[in-house]
Amino acid sequence: MFKRLKKEAFFIVKLFTQSQRYKPIHYFYYFKYRFFGRLLLAKLPRNQCQPRGDFSLHMICQEEDVPMAEWALRSFLKYSELCPKIIIHDDGSITKNSARILESRFSNLKVLTRPEALKILEAREDFKNIRDFSFKGHNIVMQFIDVFLLSDTSKVMVMDSDILFFKKPQEIVDFINGQINCDSLISRQPGSYDLMIDDAYADKYHIYEKRADFMNSGMILFNKASISLHKFYEFFNNTKKEYGDFFLGMSGWGCLISQTNFKFLPEDKYILKGRPTEYTVMKHFTGPRRHEFYAYGIDMALKNNER
Repeated sequence: MFKRLKKEAFFIVKLFTQSQRYKPIHYFYYFKYRFFGRLLLAKLPRNQCQPRGDFSLHMICQEEDVPMAEWALRSFLKYSELCPKIIIHDDGSITKNSARILESRFSNLKVLTRPEALKILEAREDFKNIRDFSFKGHNIVMQFIDVFLLSDTSKVMVMDSDILFFKKPQEIVDFINGQINCDSLISRQPGSYDLMIDDAYADKYHIYEKRADFMNSGMILFNKASISLHKFYEFFNNTKKEYGDFFLGMSGWGCLISQTNFKFLPEDKYILKGRPTEYTVMKHFTGPRRHEFYAYGIDMALKNNER
């Protein structure tokens, strides 16, 4: 509880002290959506559609982020007009009540509880080789393992819960409909980070030349057949990162996606920094900018929905 209050105080302080000024209404929106989000979501109609058999959307989620995840999903479904099979990967903290509510709000959604996921994974003989990564790793590596080993559709989308859409994601729609010539799409971040992989492994696949260290795992789409099990396990044999490293899962995604015929999502449309413009399709409200999700993000997505 103390950690949660401390984090909440951090975002409120940022909201009032950030050099990027907000309009008075944005302060109202922050408190409205941050503290009354569950009540507002309960009034929205159930999302009803027939899920496609070839496309699944996966999202790792913790209990405190359940309302944010619902806003994120609603914005994607509205603007894309796609109907994937949605799998919410529980990090172990989602309550039975929250899982029930999520499943009642979307006809095409299932919450995969942590015990359920582990039961399936433990039944795999090959899982024992990476078991410690799954049990001791950060949520992002948990997501990396679960999505790759448990997804069962030909096209897979990985989406973080702190993302909102404001326009039709044409690139994503075209990929899902087989109208774009590549095996994967991934968002690009402004700066790089240390992948911490063996040099021989990096050289073998030209990983740095393909800018894997600029790949952000918040938004990924890939053809499942384009990444083999061998390459999946090969990454774990060549990473130098510790189990709990925040960037371990993102490094894994970058290394694997870079070995496919990939394309970066356009940086001017799919953004991580800065305010959305009339051209912005999606914004990823990463940790330091999480307060903006509530201050203007949700309202902007809803207003665009009404146009």
